[in-house]
Order: sequence, then C-alpha cells, then structure tokens
Amino acid sequence: MRLYPLMANLEARQVLIVGGGGVATRKVRALMGTGANMRVVSPEFTREIASLVSEKKISGEKRAFSVDDLQGCTLVFAATNAPDLNDFISDEAIKRGIPVNNVTNPGKCTFFVPSQIVRGDLIFTISTSGKSPAAAKWMRKMLEKQIGPEYEMLIEWMGILRNKLEQEGLSPGQIGGITEYLLDHGILAKLKTSDTQGVLAVLENAFQSILKAPVPESLTSRLGAG
Repeated sequence: MRLYPLMANLEARQVLIVGGGGVATRKVRALMGTGANMRVVSPEFTREIASLVSEKKISGEKRAFSVDDLQGCTLVFAATNAPDLNDFISDEAIKRGIPVNNVTNPGKCTFFVPSQIVRGDLIFTISTSGKSPAAAKWMRKMLEKQIGPEYEMLIEWMGILRNKLEQEGLSPGQIGGITEYLLDHGILAKLKTSDTQGVLAVLENAFQSILKAPVPESLTSRLGAG
C-alpha cells in the first residue's frame, strides 16, 4: 500500500481522542496550536490532560467511550491501552466515514501521523507507512540536527517578500523566478548571519537576472533589514 501525503486544516474542527494516558497525551500535545476543538474521553486523565481541561484549552469527559462520541467528528484517535477497544472505535469510525488513527493496530488506521520537524510555518514530515514508528523517530532526530532555527526565519522572510512582490504587481511567474533565484544564491546563509547588505545584494541580483531591472526603492524600504 502506498500512502498519499496531505496536510489537514483542523481550525474549529471537532477532533476526538479516546484515551487518557501517555499516548493520548502526546496526541493532544501535537494537536495544540492547530485550532482544533479537541475532546478527550477516558475514565482517567494524565495530569497534563487534566490541566488542559481545567484551563478550558480542551474539553474532557471522564467516562467510557460511547459511539455517540463520534457524532460531528472530523478526526478520531483511538488511543487507549486496550487494543480491542481501539479496534471497536476504529470500526465504528470507519462505518461513519470518519478518518481514524488506531495507536495499537496499523491495519485499523485510515490515516497515520508522521514524525514531524516544525520550524515555525515550515513542517517536515517523515512516514514509514506505519511499518516502523521507531525508524521514523530516528530519522527525525537525525534531520533535526541539520535543520536549524534559521529555516523558520527563512520561511517568514520569504512570505513577507512574496506579499511585497504581489503588491508591486509582479506576476506569479516573476515572483517564482525571483524567489527561486534567492534560494539558489545563498539567501539562507545571509539571513542566518543578519547580513543586511548581503540580503539586499542578492535581491538586487535576482531582479537584474529575472526582470532586467533594479529593485524598486519602495520594496527595499518596506523590507527594511529583512
């Protein structure tokens, strides 16, 4: 089976986590910041889950799972320590067409959660299609050493630049040409070292190479030092 990778927008969506132990806690932790409306159902909660519930950052109900809990859900995590219960939750979610992740049985999953490296809006994901979470974790740790915080700065700066170029009236093709030139000519290293003059020099070269024109003064003044 070959999986199809995708990114989910969970803003204001109902996400159900069944289970209140360590695995469920990690699922909740990973979902924080996505804007999802999380609900945890379990007879017992870890301290972290209980704290999030008391702070009203997520909702939680200390009781056994009911199939009625699936109503209105966008995603479901079967994250208890009971494989039979997780399989039951998976079966009921699948019947209703709700994507489900089963932490004890990959064969009952309709989606997997890959290992992630997050640098601001930049997200790298690593998946073994459920075959070896340990290998995915190992690869993530290896890559984390190579992908430093400067990449977050890069994406933030490139996003600002793209907006400014759109405001200048450049076409998508022209914007693509300029941004690709910057990436191919060392903009990351210059941002990492706060080399303002170097950033402006590469930007000027990009405009001359792609548009045969200088960088508009309005653009450099709005970008400032980057």
